[in-house]
Amino acid sequence: MTDNELRILMSSNLNKGTEALYNQYSQYIYAIIFRILRDCGNREDVEDCFAETFAEIVRRFDNIRGDALKSYIGKAAQNRALNYRTSLHKKQINTVSLETTAEPLSENMQDIQEEKAKQQYLLQKIKELGEPDATIIIQKYYFDKTMREIAEMTGLKPHTAQVRCGRALKRLRKEMEQWR
Repeated sequence: MTDNELRILMSSNLNKGTEALYNQYSQYIYAIIFRILRDCGNREDVEDCFAETFAEIVRRFDNIRGDALKSYIGKAAQNRALNYRTSLHKKQINTVSLETTAEPLSENMQDIQEEKAKQQYLLQKIKELGEPDATIIIQKYYFDKTMREIAEMTGLKPHTAQVRCGRALKRLRKEMEQWR
């Protein structure tokens, strides 16, 4: 199937068009993602990244211009995989093996309990922000999403999401002053 035939099918019947797109480009997308994630992720990571990439391509299909469909798809898969790889590396850096950590001393137990209480308090205050502010904060600081991705999730413009994030952070800082 040519790219033009695929475009026509996607615009006339999204389900059949998506199936044709999958049949034609899924192995290509998977190969690109696998090549990038093979040394830092597992099979589930590759499959998750593939699903996110394919969904993004389908969502943005109408915006792809010109005859460069394959190059657009390849670049989209590469960019998503590189972002996913960065996210995996961040998680690995922040993860500490239980074998390498010493058992906490009893004097440190109080610090650990206080940190746990602080985290619970912070999550409660984030929930109290309401929507979409709570979603913006959680997606940005817990899931490392970009403002553009958050804006798409919440239906806001990226600038609006950024402004709301700043305001929500001010409120959270004020609420968290007791923990300083």
